[in-house]
Amino acid sequence: MSRTAAISKPAHVSITPQRMDFAFEDVPRHWFRNDPVLTHFLNALSLTFPDGERFFVDAVRAFRDQVTDKTRQAEISGFIGQEAMHSLEHDSFNHMLASQGYREEAEGGQKLARHLIKQGRERLSAKQQLAATAALEHITAILANRLLKDPALLASMHPSVRALWIWHAIEEIEHKAVAFDLYQDVVGSYRMRVRTLLAATLALGTYTGKYTWAFLKKDRLHRRPLVLARGMWRLFGINGVLTRTIPDFLTFLRPDFHPWQEDNSALIAEWRAILAAQEQAQSSHQDSVPEVPLPTAQGQH
Repeated sequence: MSRTAAISKPAHVSITPQRMDFAFEDVPRHWFRNDPVLTHFLNALSLTFPDGERFFVDAVRAFRDQVTDKTRQAEISGFIGQEAMHSLEHDSFNHMLASQGYREEAEGGQKLARHLIKQGRERLSAKQQLAATAALEHITAILANRLLKDPALLASMHPSVRALWIWHAIEEIEHKAVAFDLYQDVVGSYRMRVRTLLAATLALGTYTGKYTWAFLKKDRLHRRPLVLARGMWRLFGINGVLTRTIPDFLTFLRPDFHPWQEDNSALIAEWRAILAAQEQAQSSHQDSVPEVPLPTAQGQH
């Protein structure tokens, strides 16, 4: 039960919590590529984050005293702080969804997420909860990688919400190995790791499908075949948002897997600079959300 030999977080990557206090103003209903399916897929994911991130924090905190290395302890503290901030910011985002007219969907989705997470706390052992955290952190990390490696995707988001998803993606990459490393230290079971990933993927996929559909139904677009087909192609087509995460997803199934086998830390500095430029521009244009140039597509996979 040990971490994959000789693989660890790059020394220059810092896991530092940061409260952003995003203001979601004048957000269009279909803020991602003006596509209802893409938008509501991420809206549905957001509903899981406030309680899901708290679950992750508790799962990691339960075993942190088994780590004596000061660097690792600092990483765990950074992870806990970052996840707490994600919970707060997505809670604000979900309140914005409710104010757009999706109150029933937003509140219902969060209520179901709380119920499912409560069941997980009651039915899973502490080690299984840590395995679930490592698995779901892998999913969020590969989605983050997908977004940051394809600036065209981020450019197609409305600027009033783009910063949230950039910031969240950056931090998911920064701490992508924390729960996994802890799991390897205190559990290390390959069979549990793989079984939990498959179960977590099924549960998350079922949930996001249910609430993507609920949002579409609220918009009265659930019976619009062209809208649905276009959105599904953008998610699952040849270059779909999710399709291109499949190779990264499958790496978790390798016995020798470690999240930092792909060193994508260069994305962190690049996108933090873009966020800082946006914050500076916004501070000088208080009445609007400024457009900040994004990088061109690079190294997509």
